Amino acid sequence: MKQNTNDTRLRALIVEDSEDDALLLADHLLSASFGLEWRRVDTEQTLREALAQEWDIVFSDYSMPHFSGARALEIVKRHDPDLPFIFVSGTIGEETAVNGMRAGAQDYVMKGNMARLVPAVYRELADAKVRRERRNAEQIVRRLSQAVEQAADSVFITDPQGTIQYVNPSFERLTGYSAAEALGTTPALIKSDRHDDALFRRLWDTILAGRVFQETLINRRKDGHLFYEEKTIAPLFDNASGIASFVSTGRDVTDRIRAEQTRAQLLEMLEATTDLVAIVESDGRLRYINRAGRALLGLSDSADVSSRHIAECHPEWASERLLAEAFPAARRDGAWHGEMAIRQIDGRETPVSQIVLAHGGTDEIPEFFSTIARDITERKHFEQELRRQATHDALTGLPNRVLLEDQMETVLARSARSRSLASVLFLDIDNFKRINDSLGHAAGDAMLRHVAQRLRGCVRPTDVVARYGGDEFTIVLGELSHPHNIPTILHKVRAAFEAPIVISGREVYASFSMGISVYPNDGRDAPTLLKNADTAMYRAKANGRNLYQFYAPEMNARGQELLSLETDLRRALDRGEFLLHYQPQLDLRHNRIAGLEALLRWQRPRQGVISPNDFVPLLEDTGLIVPVGEWVLHTACAHYRRCRESGFAPVRISVNVSARQFREDTLLKRVEQALREEGIPPHHLELEITESTVMQDVEMTGDILAALDALGVRLAIDDFGTGYSSLAYLKRFPLNALKIDQAFIRDSAHDSNIAAIAEASISLGHKLGLEVVAEGVETAEQLAFLRTHECDLIQGFYFSRPLPADALTLFLASHTATGADDAADTAQNNDGSKRAPPRDGQT
Repeated sequence: MKQNTNDTRLRALIVEDSEDDALLLADHLLSASFGLEWRRVDTEQTLREALAQEWDIVFSDYSMPHFSGARALEIVKRHDPDLPFIFVSGTIGEETAVNGMRAGAQDYVMKGNMARLVPAVYRELADAKVRRERRNAEQIVRRLSQAVEQAADSVFITDPQGTIQYVNPSFERLTGYSAAEALGTTPALIKSDRHDDALFRRLWDTILAGRVFQETLINRRKDGHLFYEEKTIAPLFDNASGIASFVSTGRDVTDRIRAEQTRAQLLEMLEATTDLVAIVESDGRLRYINRAGRALLGLSDSADVSSRHIAECHPEWASERLLAEAFPAARRDGAWHGEMAIRQIDGRETPVSQIVLAHGGTDEIPEFFSTIARDITERKHFEQELRRQATHDALTGLPNRVLLEDQMETVLARSARSRSLASVLFLDIDNFKRINDSLGHAAGDAMLRHVAQRLRGCVRPTDVVARYGGDEFTIVLGELSHPHNIPTILHKVRAAFEAPIVISGREVYASFSMGISVYPNDGRDAPTLLKNADTAMYRAKANGRNLYQFYAPEMNARGQELLSLETDLRRALDRGEFLLHYQPQLDLRHNRIAGLEALLRWQRPRQGVISPNDFVPLLEDTGLIVPVGEWVLHTACAHYRRCRESGFAPVRISVNVSARQFREDTLLKRVEQALREEGIPPHHLELEITESTVMQDVEMTGDILAALDALGVRLAIDDFGTGYSSLAYLKRFPLNALKIDQAFIRDSAHDSNIAAIAEASISLGHKLGLEVVAEGVETAEQLAFLRTHECDLIQGFYFSRPLPADALTLFLASHTATGADDAADTAQNNDGSKRAPPRDGQT
């Protein structure tokens, strides 16, 4: 696009394959004092694109290698038939030029003789303006004609002597006369005998003087019936300012006039009352409604109610009662009284105490009805609030436990009738107590309200969401066709809480432990289904939180088992039943043992070693994780000291810190104490904190990590990839290591998506300046993958299982004796046998 500013602005589109010819054409136009804005195109596609802009004129060569001037003309005229088009060509013959002009071109100019160009441009710009103005005027006339034809008002046009020359369809509908019957007659065709001659003299005096006449007239239809018409008659003038014709418009106001007459009979008596008062025809149509009634219905004072049926003033249920009960009773007994509801025009309902009376006529068909309705909204609100307080949770507005069981019985009955399934979901917010304790009860209440709102958005209108108590919620799903429908809702709930909840400017994430029971398999009544869903929820919480668990009958037995387990767990520390196993970590960069992770085990006297999955969640729930965690810290540091005293090379010891420990005010003091008492250099102690723990309260986390970093201990993010950490915060925290969760290592050799995540995690850790440790390495393929992608350290069964203290001493001694390369090339099975190295001659 090129632009020059001069006297006459010209936007020119040039269809030309030669840039030089286009420049010559532009220079010629500039020399003629045009303020030229131009663009050259040479293909059909670029021409169509250019036509999206506005142009004053198009110049086109006729013969081009990739395009033809004839095709360009066709495209331009189809786009805008009024846009001037001039051929500027060196090869166009006279016959071709004539054919082009017949096809719509305005002119042609030879490239060798441009003298005609500027006059042709001025001429065609002026002609184009005239064509556009004429086309616009024609469009306006057509639109005006359509408007008159489609107008709701009656319209007829007469000549200056009053002879009808045109009537529109509304005139035919209003008067009953067809156009053929009306044309050639005068307006006396619809004249009634209700007006004297003086009115018509005033009418003619007004319009002959060039003014507009307006009046409400009573006219007569073809069938003899009278109608009221708001009439407007205006003169139309010719170019000499003489009257060329008259146009009359009329609006049928018959119904309005008659309604006004009826209303006048009652207005003075009824308008002062504050109750709705209405007169109703025997067929139910409204004849009158007072000011208070209009206000109650939301109608304006000017709204026409004569076409409304009394049933339209009520919601459907009240209309049915009115027609089936109230009107028949009033016909029979003369009066009916009851509680109803009025429906406003915006759909809102207002409760009323209503009386319906029958008047005149026969016993069977009264002449009309009257009704009086009094607004009882305030009373109903009071009654409703009393009921709501008894059945709803005041904080969230959800049904409470009382209403839940009633609604559950309804859902179960519906499912029983349809022979479908129903399900009860029992949800407990994970770590709600920590949020409540750290941010305050007001923040906890705000979180519960947010949770309630999001849960309501996850289910169908027919399903039930209730607050069971505390941080527990219940969802009841009815009429399910298959148990497979349930996970869909569970995933929807999870998705709804992927985004944080903002409370007092802080982002808080909510997750749930969920238990599910299914009707009729897990119970046929509300109490049983609730109990079993609750049991399943506790199993989900025991399995690691943010999980869901379907109920199974053996869970009740499992519950008894867990109760016994908790009782023994409370005594285990005093009895010395806890012990530590250590899992070595292999440094792939230097082929040496770089660290040991301390892992807690419980040697239960009668049952043997208990799985950490069974007792660690109980330690968290009971708060025992704090003293037990302190014992782990001291014991691991003491074992490090003994290894050094035995002559082993220094390796760092890693200790897991639970979420509850991490929030304890005494954590820093306990770490200092353990380092001091056991004489361990701070940089040889590594504390592992899970990703989810770090992100629960990032401000508090930053303060705690900074204090620990100041002590000199190493800090590692554990189970990376399983939480929802923010990279911005990870970069800000004083971290040393990142441990990739075994879930991303297990299938890395066979699943390209998992492998990509693992590879990205390694790369991310290195870019953040962190040492990367892979957990759960069990195969040579996994090791090869991690070595290829330059993972720093590994730990897992392929290298070594977690070992008790005495076995660890032998393990360290053997690997010190055989050398670091053997440590990297040899892996131990569960029974101590060796696996082959991953590749011959290479670890």
